[in-house]
Amino acid sequence: MGITVLKNNVPWGPFTREQIDDGLARGDFTVKYLAHAQGLKEWLPLGEVLDYVERNSSAPQSSLPPVPEPRDLPPIPQLVESKPAPLSRPPILPAAAPRSIEKPAPLAVEKPEPKPEQKPEVRLNPAPFFRRAIAFFLDGAILFLPVLFLTVLGALCIEIPALFHKVSHQSLMEEWDLLGLNATRLSWLIIGFGWLYGALMESLSSQATIGKRWMGLKVTDRRGDRIGFFRAAGRNIAKYLSGAMCFLGFIAALFSSNNLALHDLLSDSRVVRD
Repeated sequence: MGITVLKNNVPWGPFTREQIDDGLARGDFTVKYLAHAQGLKEWLPLGEVLDYVERNSSAPQSSLPPVPEPRDLPPIPQLVESKPAPLSRPPILPAAAPRSIEKPAPLAVEKPEPKPEQKPEVRLNPAPFFRRAIAFFLDGAILFLPVLFLTVLGALCIEIPALFHKVSHQSLMEEWDLLGLNATRLSWLIIGFGWLYGALMESLSSQATIGKRWMGLKVTDRRGDRIGFFRAAGRNIAKYLSGAMCFLGFIAALFSSNNLALHDLLSDSRVVRD
């Protein structure tokens, strides 16, 4: 049974079912194209025609129906020319402004500017150098106490099994080397994050680390008030600069009138007696 395909309002065909499948595969037409087969009275979509052909393999011959005309486009709306509004002539004379009786402005009396209240100067009692040094070593001992504990625990875990089992000297030395490497890494980690310990403790209400508190010291600004966290963090970061030059930044407190170290000057802070 032949199938005629309507393309661009022109009948093409008839085609066999194999030719229709080839045309669909190549993209010559789609199943939405109008088509006609024997036994149909009107043009139908190609997909419906294919179903019809499969159901009715033998159908009486029929002539092609008339080709449907394309739909007319909607009429183009006509543009209505709009005439511009006539320009209004400006008045010859401007309108008179309403008269208003102006009252004389009151004379401004200059008030004396209030003087800013000056806080009384606070005499701070700077902390001695050696007391600050003892507090520094106490804080270092507190920070490195976990490293010492873990190192001793690791040493016991190496030596105690070696007493009851035969362990070669080389493997024993390898375990000690690994323990020393891990202890060194942990020490550098504590040194790197030591500023966080100092910043938190010095910005709290106690205004001092544990070592400074034991030595009766606290950290303030130049007026004796508590410093904030960010200034305390900057002060403790500046300690690395004080210690980078053979601890000359710390030793500078010996030669300062107020016992100020380099990190005290950079952060504008003071270490005083509590």
